[in-house]
Amino acid sequence: MKKVLLLGTCLVAVTAVAGQLYFASEAREPESPRPRRSYVGDEVVANGVVEGARPETKLRPQLSSALAAIHVHEGQQVAAGALLAELCNESQQSRVRLAQAELAKAKAALEKLRNGERREKRQAAAADERAKQNSYLNADANLRRSERLRSAQAVSQQGWDVDFFVVQRTKAEWEQAKAERALVEAPARAEDIAAAEATVAAAQAQYQWAQAELAKTRLLAPRQGQIMQIYAEPGEIAGPDSPQPLLILADLSKRRVRAFVEELDAAHIQVGQKAVTTVDGLPGKEFHGTLAVVFPRMGKRSPRSDAAGEYKDVYFREALIDLESGDELPLNLRVQTRILGSKDANE
Repeated sequence: MKKVLLLGTCLVAVTAVAGQLYFASEAREPESPRPRRSYVGDEVVANGVVEGARPETKLRPQLSSALAAIHVHEGQQVAAGALLAELCNESQQSRVRLAQAELAKAKAALEKLRNGERREKRQAAAADERAKQNSYLNADANLRRSERLRSAQAVSQQGWDVDFFVVQRTKAEWEQAKAERALVEAPARAEDIAAAEATVAAAQAQYQWAQAELAKTRLLAPRQGQIMQIYAEPGEIAGPDSPQPLLILADLSKRRVRAFVEELDAAHIQVGQKAVTTVDGLPGKEFHGTLAVVFPRMGKRSPRSDAAGEYKDVYFREALIDLESGDELPLNLRVQTRILGSKDANE
């Protein structure tokens, strides 16, 4: 009886140890397999994502301010240079108007300096010179008459003195009038024109700066494309440091696949190779294309296929495939692509 009990106890112990070992082995994560080369025969298989003719562009305004208006809606096609959104910019508009007025004032001063005085002012200066000249000639005639009468004792010394000093005064006034007319008629000095031109240049620069500051409040389309998504509403604060872009613009004139080729296959692709792309959501449908760009550097950026045991610590070489069709494919859709070699392409 004791032997039976001892034997049963040993069996229970052995069973418990075996169970612990089994569950411990189940609890351990399976080792991540080494990357299996996707290069099979004359073909390279890679994951990829759908893009437009260019990668999506995330647009933000250059200044931080309240959003005044959004002039587009999601899905809208826009041309290059189209106004997409506008910030509150009353102060910037005022600076532009002020700078524009200062520029006009500086240009007018320069033009006046180059043209000289007005015709009416030149005519007035000439008339004043002639009047002063006639006064002098009249005084000079009176003096000569006084001199003849003085020799005949017909005029006093005091009378002659009066006529003499009248001549001196009218002669000085005539000389002053001639100088003033010469000043009116004279062209502007080179240094005055240079100073006026510098004032115009400074005003022009101020005006251009004000225009540039105003332009920063207006978000324009850098190229033609389609508005994919808008992240803000009028009244919200938007700026270059906003966590979300104001909107996303994409060029959908054609579809491309950005393929991520593993490092072991990076040397087996080149521009011009044919490629076949498939989508999990469209079984049995293939999208044909041509390898258009092969990037000259490796990177770690790659979409995940969420496959079990997927090896993630490898480098990838990016390549762009131009699709012959596929306008129905949404951007950023994960796809699989087979880059064909010469043998497969001929078949």
